[in-house]
Amino acid sequence: MTILISFICSIIAAFLAHFLATTRSKKSELLKFQVQSYSDFLAASSRLSVSRRLGSTESESVDLTALNDAKSRIITCGNAEVVKSLVHFWDMGGTLEREQEILAYKNLIQVMRLSLGHKNSDIFDLNISGALFKLEPSSFSFRAKQTVNKASPSEIEIST
Repeated sequence: MTILISFICSIIAAFLAHFLATTRSKKSELLKFQVQSYSDFLAASSRLSVSRRLGSTESESVDLTALNDAKSRIITCGNAEVVKSLVHFWDMGGTLEREQEILAYKNLIQVMRLSLGHKNSDIFDLNISGALFKLEPSSFSFRAKQTVNKASPSEIEIST
């Protein structure tokens, strides 16, 4: 009798272990898919907004395709709050050209962070909008670098 009980318990334990491993694997794959969708959406929206600010329209169709693809994946597999924030951002215009769109985008990013397990208050006091929407870092100027490179050797003064 004890052999039968041991056998039944080992079968139940094996099924339980298999079920838990399968569930964990599915959650892990879903999380990877969500992270990839979120990052693809953020990258495409960033490329599109920077291109529009700079007046470049060469890659707009490619960026719009990538943006809509990532948006569809987020709607399919994203957290409900993320989907709600994405729809709100899209309803605001989705171009990052007006303040309402920028605020909705910032909210979307915060909700994405929450869905990935980050705390809401961990970046509360940081200047997220400045980091997201400044085209160049304050310590780097591509234009100044171009000006220096274009200067002739006689125009450059060397102080000793």
